[in-house]
Amino acid sequence: MDIRNSSNFLLLLALGLSSFAFLWNPLGFPTLRYEDGTYIGRGMHALVAQTPQEGKFYDHPYFGQLFLAGIFWLIGYPDLVHPSAVGDVVMSVEMLWLVPKVFIGILGIIDTFLIYKISERRYGARVGFIASILFALMSISFLRTVYLESLQLPLILTSIFFAINAKVLKTHNKAKMKYSNVLISGIFMGLAIFTKIPIFTMIPLLVFIILTGQNKKLTALSLWIIPAVLIPSIWPAYAMAHAEFDYWLNGIYWQTHRQSAGTPFEADRQTILANSITANFLKMPVLFVLGFSGLAFAAIKRDFFLLLWAIPILGFLYFIGFASQFHLIPILPLLCISSARFIDGLSDTITRRTIRELSRYFIISALAIFGLINVLIPITTDGNDDKFKASAFVTRYLYDNKDSDITMIATHVYSWVPKYVFHLGDDYRIPEIDPIETGPKINKSLFVVDRSFKNIMSGNDEIGERLRNVYRAHTKSNATNVTVGGNNIILPKTDISNIALTQDNGTNLLGGEYNWKLRGKGQLSHDDGILKILVKTNGTEKVSRNAILRTQLNNLTETPLVLSLLYSSKSPEGNDRFSVEMKDTNSQKRYFRSLLMDTSGNETSQLFILPSEIVGKPTEFRFGLTTNTAGEHTLILKEVRIINKV
Repeated sequence: MDIRNSSNFLLLLALGLSSFAFLWNPLGFPTLRYEDGTYIGRGMHALVAQTPQEGKFYDHPYFGQLFLAGIFWLIGYPDLVHPSAVGDVVMSVEMLWLVPKVFIGILGIIDTFLIYKISERRYGARVGFIASILFALMSISFLRTVYLESLQLPLILTSIFFAINAKVLKTHNKAKMKYSNVLISGIFMGLAIFTKIPIFTMIPLLVFIILTGQNKKLTALSLWIIPAVLIPSIWPAYAMAHAEFDYWLNGIYWQTHRQSAGTPFEADRQTILANSITANFLKMPVLFVLGFSGLAFAAIKRDFFLLLWAIPILGFLYFIGFASQFHLIPILPLLCISSARFIDGLSDTITRRTIRELSRYFIISALAIFGLINVLIPITTDGNDDKFKASAFVTRYLYDNKDSDITMIATHVYSWVPKYVFHLGDDYRIPEIDPIETGPKINKSLFVVDRSFKNIMSGNDEIGERLRNVYRAHTKSNATNVTVGGNNIILPKTDISNIALTQDNGTNLLGGEYNWKLRGKGQLSHDDGILKILVKTNGTEKVSRNAILRTQLNNLTETPLVLSLLYSSKSPEGNDRFSVEMKDTNSQKRYFRSLLMDTSGNETSQLFILPSEIVGKPTEFRFGLTTNTAGEHTLILKEVRIINKV
């Protein structure tokens, strides 16, 4: 089959691969990102508050949040998924995340279509197909995330497509249609800049396309540039209308002068163009090698379409001094098209037609197979469970304590659901931008301490210093710590020693109906609701002992599940390892494991968020003690209870 004569088939194949990549298991990507919650939250804010502006912080224009708010309004979100702050809250949170993730996946499919059509119009169906499958199968690490750039990309591509289409219409003498295409291109470029400012660097490319494609150049350029300039001007005009132009200037200054590293000597943490390209290269090495080779090929061929796409935006990011990985999203289509152009150009050097066509099929097949492997590895890995559980926990906690006047200090990943969906309280602080200071109200705070939170807190700037001071002051007051995965949720100071005892909806695993057994030599007693493990050793060989309970938890219909422990532990030299673990009794699949503290014989309490999948399955609970020192080693458990509320 001649690739040149199968344009529709190739387009359908590219869209099919794109649909698979972007829509199969939308929640299966390894991590939810800070920006996911940020822009979903801003879309919800625009929907709920009927304004796109949050406070006096002007960091980005408004179209991104207005676009999301409009989609949410059209589909009846969040009521569409019937969310609840009680019952199966984890499922509610997952469904709340699913809708915007599916939407961003649909945008990825639209991007694939536009890349195909742009490449087809410019270079032919063969290049269009290669470019589109490269995009569909090698760029999902970014385009499954709700970045502003992800929302902006279809606007950019649509602007380019209509500009190119206007040039095509010129050859058919369709004057009215070509000028309407120029106007539509200008409108979409204006909306793209109104989403995020740095994309003004695409103006030279669009001006080049317009000027080389029209006879009445001044007329066409005027039609294009008026909406491209006027639409993004709404942002500063809004600030001036509300007498907040100084805040707008401060926001612009902050955007152009921020830097993630604490000191200039932390070069590997500097968010500069070279490091961002390196980080992206490690994720997508084939695309970046082919893409930049294609740009060199374009320079040799004097292909100004590709060069004017690349040089202004890369130059701007270099000179501005701040370029995170997501800033490179607008050049992903460029790299895909330049890669396709490069591959097609190399294949043209083969003189024998049969070998040339076979080589093209081989290259396309190899890229498709590699791309599918590249897709399957991340999206079959579900690393978001802990974030869903943490978000569900804080939502349920704020619901149960909605009259307690609690301040939530967390990134948007955890705060947008309770704030905008369930309207639980009105005092939320985002550590990256909010002026968090000590005070009476801050002393009653809920922190969600994840990696992003720790990075902000470690910054050598005013924001990092303030956050450290508040966090230290709060944790010194014996606040309650809830562990979920590798993260912690710090609750306001609470006496949790009797939390489990007061719950009537939990399951007490130290009740008389549960039969605990000791694996290995030692002593195990289970009397009066107290479980005690005692191990005496004489040498330094490694010894491990486990108290094991095999049971099946039923009648637990509310999530998230919380494991509440009240225990004491002691080792002669403080070197013992104490742990709690849950496994599937049959398959020995591990559901949960965490280390316990050596309390030197003193009682302490800990809370852990558990995976909901343990409900209704045969589960093996283990409390372990591992030592390699001589002496008497003890672990005493006075409360082991599965609860739903804290």
